Amino acid sequence: MATSYALLVYLLFHVTFSTTAAATTKPRRLVTQLLHRDSLLHNPNDTIAAQAERFLNSSITRFIYLSEKINSKTRPDDDIQPGLLLGSKAPLFYVSFFVGQPPVPQLAIMDTGSDLIWVNCNPVCKNCGPVFYPSRSSTFAKMPCNRTLCLNCSPSDECNYSVTYVKGTNSEGIIATERFSFETLDEGRIVINDVVFGCGNNNGEFIDKSTGIFGLSVSKRDIFSIVKLMGSRFSYCVGNIVDHEYKFNRLVLGGAVIEGYSTPLEIANGLYYLTLEGISIGEKKVEIDSEIFKRTSSNDGVFIDSGSTYTWLTPTAYQEVRREIEGLCKGLLTRLPYPWAPDGYLCYFGKVSRDVEGFPAMTFHFAEGADLVLDVYGMFLQVEAQVFCLAILPSEDRKSLIGMIAQQNYNVAYDLGKSRLYLQRIDCELLGD
Repeated sequence: MATSYALLVYLLFHVTFSTTAAATTKPRRLVTQLLHRDSLLHNPNDTIAAQAERFLNSSITRFIYLSEKINSKTRPDDDIQPGLLLGSKAPLFYVSFFVGQPPVPQLAIMDTGSDLIWVNCNPVCKNCGPVFYPSRSSTFAKMPCNRTLCLNCSPSDECNYSVTYVKGTNSEGIIATERFSFETLDEGRIVINDVVFGCGNNNGEFIDKSTGIFGLSVSKRDIFSIVKLMGSRFSYCVGNIVDHEYKFNRLVLGGAVIEGYSTPLEIANGLYYLTLEGISIGEKKVEIDSEIFKRTSSNDGVFIDSGSTYTWLTPTAYQEVRREIEGLCKGLLTRLPYPWAPDGYLCYFGKVSRDVEGFPAMTFHFAEGADLVLDVYGMFLQVEAQVFCLAILPSEDRKSLIGMIAQQNYNVAYDLGKSRLYLQRIDCELLGD
């Protein structure tokens, strides 16, 4: 590994805390860099095929987990459910921040499927990053057991949390408040006091030296959400996700850039649901009944997600999209199998940068005129030197998921106060700080 995790943390800590004075009041806006998994854990011997396999496997694992989470009829309402399976091995983006006083560096996985930020407070764990010891922090405070906020109280008046993932992986600990510090892109170091978070003292195996989950969703307990704390708005912008050297991936909390066309946003199951009305390829509307995208129960609908690389469509919609693409490629490209893919994965011989140049864009049409336009890099993924595949997979039911390949080169802004999602196609570098 070219850059060791220990060296990374050392550099993060010493660069951050030797510079500007911190703002100690709650900021109206916080802009921080999103760190690509492959920039933190770069392997000089990594290959296109290895990266593509990670993307595929983590997307499948993510979708299975979210489906089980949504479908579960036994999940108690008071469970806090971060939405990323710890065994997926390849989260896309991390948030770097510091917890406590003195500050302890953290690298947590950005997750729009969780309302809680939690970090590791247990020195005995597998594959862990830096441990946060609450007894060593002068600003740590346990949340008292308040029945209106905490539904799992201990005999010692502690507010407990328990997160259960598939395959028995879990995180358990206490809810507390603490000082969080961020190195921002525009105002130096910013400190936010009294952030509610989970201090995990019984955790399963961690992913790639991560220290926890950075939740960007909300639940009935708004106090748990940093999004609510920062004014109920946030946005993120990522470039080409296969380019781990791209320096302009960013997360904005608070005064998010709210521009572009907007569409209604619904929060349910801890996920962000949208109303998808149709899909076009070029000027042609794909023949899909929009009713299959509607959220008619808790087990269906279309949601947007930060944890899956791939996009997922209901089987009927997927087959129609696939049929249209196969028709456009017939006689021009050669179909090839992809060894790690599910049955029916659509792959071709060639290079995206060369062989589908000029291919018509795919457009997802959302309610009230908001469009998500996918160019060839949002539709296809290079999986080997001479093989590329459609970056869309079929689900097994009426769920659809808009993944991060489709969202690249967009500023995606969430305004929870107005229940709107904004889509602005832009090079993230042009957003400025």
